[in-house]
Amino acid sequence: MAIDIENIEHTIGYTFENKDLLKQAFVRRSYSEEYGGQNNEVLEFIGDKALDLAVVRLMMLRFGEITEDKELSEFKLTSPKYFKTKLGEGKFTDIKKLLVQKKTLSKCIDRLGFHKQLIMGKGDIEQGVENQDSVKEDLFEAIIGAIALDCDFNMRQISYVVDAMLDVLAFFKNEDFNANYDGNYVSWLQEWTQSQGYGLPNYTYTLNTDDNSFTCRLTITGKDGFRHFELGDGFSHAKARAVVAYKTFIYLREQGIIKNRFEDAVGKPYFEESIRQLNELYQKRLIAKPEYSFNEEHDENGDSIWFCTLTVEGFEKKVEEGSNSKKDAQRFAAYNFLCYIMGIEEELKGN
Repeated sequence: MAIDIENIEHTIGYTFENKDLLKQAFVRRSYSEEYGGQNNEVLEFIGDKALDLAVVRLMMLRFGEITEDKELSEFKLTSPKYFKTKLGEGKFTDIKKLLVQKKTLSKCIDRLGFHKQLIMGKGDIEQGVENQDSVKEDLFEAIIGAIALDCDFNMRQISYVVDAMLDVLAFFKNEDFNANYDGNYVSWLQEWTQSQGYGLPNYTYTLNTDDNSFTCRLTITGKDGFRHFELGDGFSHAKARAVVAYKTFIYLREQGIIKNRFEDAVGKPYFEESIRQLNELYQKRLIAKPEYSFNEEHDENGDSIWFCTLTVEGFEKKVEEGSNSKKDAQRFAAYNFLCYIMGIEEELKGN
């Protein structure tokens, strides 16, 4: 069985030195078990790892930059240059998941049409497995694995092909990306329903012929008798889904059915533990890394007064607190910020 090597190379923008690796990427185990030879399973494993790194590289090129940061002059470097990003770690994690998820890779293979050239055994052919999302995901990863071996893991080359196959620029402009990423209420709601044993939320759509918008009806049902439905409108399925997920999440949060995810992770704010609590939220990838800066002033008696400024990327609020103790100023700032993101009033410090 033959595949159109020249067309595939032209499509992905890469010419193989060892074209047998590209052929191997298209061979399913069902074929090798029947006829012998190598299949694409190990290439899938290699491609999975190479894909992760390539996607991270592409995200950093899009959202990050090396820039001079004069605020860090205390390191006494002549020309300090640091890596700066527009987004925090938690948001990068969300984006990466969207880029490498099965649905995304499968759609890319659909667009490229490569699954039609899979080399399969009789059983796979009879079952039409080439149309399964998981099989198309495997093929995507196997192709990347073949390229990784062929170019000796040259990340520039691998990233170029991943960019071409994923069409990253179009992905970031896609409404599915914006609806799932901005606020992320779709995925948050899904995580909650699954954690409760309710399965996935059910979304159905109705076209409004008067303005060509869509109404999305969301239904959540549980074996324990829980039932909730909500409606949301938008000019695409993705936008309508994002609206209804947001409305549902906020309603369930206000009713106390869904706890604040920050409070659920570390408990209510506690002044003495506030720095640790905030750091734990960072470790759990719920927020970006807290950034503290300090300024020492003196009162009329010459005693020190410490001021701490706390910022967390992704949140507009900047907290500034002062105290006679540097550590307490930091605690006040952390405690204030915890109260803010958990939507509660500041309580008596230490309670």
